[in-house]
Amino acid sequence: NLLIENFLIGSTTISMDSIINAEFSAATLLISFGALIGRATPLQMVALSTAESLFYVINKLWIVFGFFNAEDVGGTLTIHMFGAFFGLAASYALGPQEKASASNNAASRVSDVFSLVGTTLLWVYWPSFVGATETEVAANEMHCLINTIMSLIGSTGAAFYLSQFLNNGKFDAVHIQNSTLAGGVAIGATARLAMGPGVAFIVGLVAGSISVLGYFYSSPYLEEKFGLYDTCGVANLHGYPSVVGGLASILLVFLDSNADFLAYGVGMQSTIQLMAVLATIAAAVVSGFITGKIVLENPAEFAD
Repeated sequence: NLLIENFLIGSTTISMDSIINAEFSAATLLISFGALIGRATPLQMVALSTAESLFYVINKLWIVFGFFNAEDVGGTLTIHMFGAFFGLAASYALGPQEKASASNNAASRVSDVFSLVGTTLLWVYWPSFVGATETEVAANEMHCLINTIMSLIGSTGAAFYLSQFLNNGKFDAVHIQNSTLAGGVAIGATARLAMGPGVAFIVGLVAGSISVLGYFYSSPYLEEKFGLYDTCGVANLHGYPSVVGGLASILLVFLDSNADFLAYGVGMQSTIQLMAVLATIAAAVVSGFITGKIVLENPAEFAD
């Protein structure tokens, strides 16, 4: 990303901003990897990651922030939505899970404990992730931090409640590890808007609920009906919540319509947010499927 994004913006300098942007790119790749882990070989992942690095930058610079000039300070569209749908499309292109190692997909007590530690770290650092580019404007940074924290509180409450509600009074570790973070995914598109903590809480509440329901209902359905294998459930943590956040941004721009960072009047901005969501999903699915097909249909080049 340091090479590709700097080249496309005409920069030859490695700065704090370029490193942060490269970290965002890495996060996008890791999201896609969650749909493919255990199914793709290391060399296949190198090929997929190299291709996605390019497509990620094209979607970010030329489509979301270029052609549309949409609002997405925390990467709901450019990072979470693109990464999730790229990975899901590539997973679908790779076909059904036929490896003997598929049995390793099941969680263990050790993996659950380590994952919960990771969840805690992500929860604590997520506000800094969303506000990383806003350190020069104190008001924007404050909104990013407060809105993200409130949204995370909402998704955490929803995850704990729905998890025990759907599992006869017991918590499902997968829900607690993942759905508690859904609010951070959803709020990124609108985090610097002065929406108020209550609105941010509701965004997180909806995202957390959708995430748990996705793990409970959607994942088994997609595997059974469509042969779409999503190892880590990135559709439920990143895909569905990012759609919630993207669609919420259509309405939430009305709450801070005079913000100086919005590129359009409120009516046009809402339309732009919707178009950016649709374009990102389309770009991710098409590029992910094509990349997956190329990697899959050249076994000699990408063998174990």
